[in-house]
Amino acid sequence: MDMRKQVLSFSLLSLLSTPIFADTQEGEAAFNQQRYEKAFLLLSDEAAKGDAKAQYLLGKMYYNGQGVAFNAEKAEQLLLSSANQGNVDAQVLLAGFYWHQNTPEGFRKSLGWYQKAADQNNADAQYALGYMYQYANGVPKNDETAMSWYKKSAAQGNSDAALAVGFMYDSGAGVEKDFAEAAKWYEKSADLGNTSALYNLGLLYKFGDGVPKDESKAFQYFQKAADQGHAKSQLEVGYFYDTGKGGQTADLQKAALWYQKSADQGNPNAQFNIGDMYLYGDGVTKNIEQAVSWIRKSAEQGFGKAQYKLGIFYRDGIGVTTDPVESYAWFTAAVANGFSDAQKNQDELEKTLSEDQLNKAKELGKKYTERYQKKSQ
Repeated sequence: MDMRKQVLSFSLLSLLSTPIFADTQEGEAAFNQQRYEKAFLLLSDEAAKGDAKAQYLLGKMYYNGQGVAFNAEKAEQLLLSSANQGNVDAQVLLAGFYWHQNTPEGFRKSLGWYQKAADQNNADAQYALGYMYQYANGVPKNDETAMSWYKKSAAQGNSDAALAVGFMYDSGAGVEKDFAEAAKWYEKSADLGNTSALYNLGLLYKFGDGVPKDESKAFQYFQKAADQGHAKSQLEVGYFYDTGKGGQTADLQKAALWYQKSADQGNPNAQFNIGDMYLYGDGVTKNIEQAVSWIRKSAEQGFGKAQYKLGIFYRDGIGVTTDPVESYAWFTAAVANGFSDAQKNQDELEKTLSEDQLNKAKELGKKYTERYQKKSQ
């Protein structure tokens, strides 16, 4: 083939291939700009022609309901076509699609696609594999394999993976417990912006586990995470202002502010604390109605101390109508959730109840114990 023919052939090839690439590229740009109607039109044509990137993006639109109605069947079909062509983003999203089915078959398919993506060195897939092996999702539990995948992912800058490695050393999952090593991995994760890692570091410094005890440094980590909206850290910041620890001047108004932020995110400990502050007017204007409301929210999440307090409220008629049956039921739930101080109050209250009241109280207590169990935080 002479040079002119080579140039001509190359030009012809460019004319044939460039529009396909350009339309997908333009469709991706529209997708990223949330101009979904335009993205859908551009990507639909290219997806039908077999373009893997277009299939992935269109599948993602159907999966997330972005610009189109959610359609699991179409999402799966498009993602499968793209994933089978080796598109790693489609493989990861498809794996997540199957994982959320929460069935043995779904986990099996999920594992396969995460494995394919991990083999392409995808950090998110490597992290997901670590998680599946650690928590036995579709595979036998294997902490050693989990650790291996987490470390591969962390080496690529995945903050959740670095956090997971730290937690395994922190808890002794599959390795000998090593707080100092945990601190190193939490540092890596925190440096990548992970707020849970900042919180965990704060705990290590607060209690001196693996690092010298330093409440001032602990507070700094908690504050940094709290400023980014981490609920448990907001609770800790509130605690430090409440008690004047960590080099902070005791300030009940600031304590109430941070407890409130954490409580608004559903943290039961913080809900109890802000409720208690409303009860006594510490750092806030005294408000019995607010106190009962927040302590009830905490109690309904299985926080034993709040359940005990609610029992006191119903026994003594604080912010609620006196109701010994209701009081007994909350004491029962509190004891079941580990707050043993409620037992004495329950025993004393039992002596004052009629047989009919006691039967109702025990029945209600059983119901509350089942309904309002302590939640993992």
